[in-house]
Formats: sequence, structure tokens, C-alpha cells
Amino acid sequence: MSDRSGLVCYGDEVIRYEIVERPSRRTLGIEVHPGGRVLVLAPRGCDDAIIDEKLRLRAGWVSRQLATFSRYERHTAPRQYLSGESHRYLGRQYRLRVKANDSDARQDHVKLTRGEMWVISPGELPPAKVKALLRRWYLGRAREVFDAVLTDAFDTFQRLGHERPRIAVREMRSRWGSLSPGGQMTLNSRLVQAPRPCVDRPAFRRHPDAIIDGNDRGVYGQQQAVHG
Repeated sequence: MSDRSGLVCYGDEVIRYEIVERPSRRTLGIEVHPGGRVLVLAPRGCDDAIIDEKLRLRAGWVSRQLATFSRYERHTAPRQYLSGESHRYLGRQYRLRVKANDSDARQDHVKLTRGEMWVISPGELPPAKVKALLRRWYLGRAREVFDAVLTDAFDTFQRLGHERPRIAVREMRSRWGSLSPGGQMTLNSRLVQAPRPCVDRPAFRRHPDAIIDGNDRGVYGQQQAVHG
């Protein structure tokens, strides 16, 4: 629930934001959500002038994220989970191929080959089942990719004495991730649809306890829209 709101101009663009005060916060953080909502997370009693200055300094970054979400919303049609649809994985588009009643298949599975994403089953494959199989596949791939990204990125932080966070993967509507005070990093499985550099940046661009904007304790990685 937002406590108050404000706006900042960036060129001809007017960026409206909501301010949410949290007693436990010591720094300002900015979240840009799908749908165009901009939140400023602030310590209790933070002066409006300080918040306004923060938004002015980060207005270019916020504008880019809003534009990215807007582009994806315009060009993404509702999924039907039928052969011929386009689905993304690590930034590349794959044409969906649904193959039901495959006598050579021993179990349901998903595979990528030559620009195509195959969903194969020894039985029937109605759209609801295709959706469930793809969801499970994306979750599994996301765990593998995020673990590899963290392994590559964490050496520097480990030398500084930081503990490796635990990774959890789930689908989330309004953010790309979060980092709990207890050290659990929760990441949105939809991130794995973006190019690998875009996966790296929201999750591990900076210190693992101060990831993304400002020294914000949270992986508010609304840096790249990855709507499939």
C-alpha cells in the first residue's frame, strides 16, 4: 500500500511514482513493475526532496524500463499453446511444435532443436497440458541457468567475505526477484527467457546484498522485460 505519490519529468515524459515507507529500510530503492507502476521504497520519515532528487538522478533508467515493458505488452499475444507459436529461451525465439501420441516417446518431455521447441508425449497433448509441461521445463532450466550465473559471479563477493545465497525459483507477476535478510535469493523463472546478459544484470550486477538500484536489499531486477 503506497503512502503518497509524486512525479518527475524526464524530457517530455512524466514519470509518476508511489512512495512506500518501510521502517526496516535504511536506503532508498526503486522498483519498476510490469504495467508501468513505479515504486520508491523509502525509510520512514524520508524527506520528499531527497526522494525527488533520487528519482531525477534515476529517471533515465526508469524511463528505459517502462519503455521495455511497454514494447513487450504491445507485441505479446495471449498464449494458445499450439504448434506455430513463438516462445523465448535465453533471448532466442523458438517455434513451438506439439507432438502428441508419439509411439517413440516413453514420457512427456520438452526439447530444443534447430530453432524449434518440441513438446512431445506418448499420449494426448491438450493446450493445458502443453502449458504445464512448458512451465515445468522453464522452471528446471531457470534453476540450472541461475545456479551457473551465481557460480560465475560470486567468486569476487566470496573473497569479500559474503556467503553464497540460496536460490529459489518461482513464477512471479510483478517483480523479477527478491533477496531475503536470511540469504535466500528468489528469482522469477521468466528471466530465463531473456538473453544471458539480461539474466546476469538483474540478479548479480552488484554486491549480492545490494543488488540493483542504490544499495537496495532486494533483487528488484525490473531491468529487462522477458514476457514470453
